[in-house]
Amino acid sequence: MRIIRRTIRDLARYCGVEITRYSPNEMGKDPFLDMQRFLTDCEKPVIFDVGANVGQTVSLLKKAFPSSCVHSFEPSPTTFQILSNNCRDVPSFHAWNYGVGSQDATLSFLESERSDMSSFLPPSKFAGCNVDKITDVPVITLDAFSEKNQVDYIHVLKSDTQGFDFEVFKGASRLMQENKIRLIYFEFIFSDMYKGLPKFHDVFCYLSENNFDLVSFYESHFQGDLVGWTDALLVNRKFRENRS
Repeated sequence: MRIIRRTIRDLARYCGVEITRYSPNEMGKDPFLDMQRFLTDCEKPVIFDVGANVGQTVSLLKKAFPSSCVHSFEPSPTTFQILSNNCRDVPSFHAWNYGVGSQDATLSFLESERSDMSSFLPPSKFAGCNVDKITDVPVITLDAFSEKNQVDYIHVLKSDTQGFDFEVFKGASRLMQENKIRLIYFEFIFSDMYKGLPKFHDVFCYLSENNFDLVSFYESHFQGDLVGWTDALLVNRKFRENRS
């Protein structure tokens, strides 16, 4: 049997496929399963989907948390319409045509020929696409939005803003200080993809100082022989300590 397993594994590798043992209870393999582990006591989690684009993550979040209330934020008016159409039948879903940042303002959004690469930051060496148009859009902070819309608690803050995530976190400082965000799931870019990208240690130190611990990294993407970007999940320290 061992020889058969080895032969199958070798054949799979020859075809470019790696076979590994499936361990559903192992942490660090699937971010949505890990989120579920931390939210077993929550019947209707509130999820903020910042940088929603056309709704790629909404279906994954709803699959993991069918009863969740999802607030999706997308700054591009054109992309926002696609997002709204794609998710119009999703229950307890709210779409907001705002950017999210560290202060309430109007900022220039650099819309790429690939909508998932659009950012408030100018593209750089490894962006791989050009700016198609520049649109002035309203930007809000999560602190102000939550207060205005009477959102008392965020169970999952997902942020994928093409390098602008640090500004998103700064705009949620009150929520963090009051321990009202349970999980943060975000994409961090290491490579020279946008101008003005923050350093990872600056972002990590900020989150750590605001009571967040790293759960795991997921699905790293490489450019050349260096990691270009990866996803990270962090958990609120106070919540985890009270949960233990």
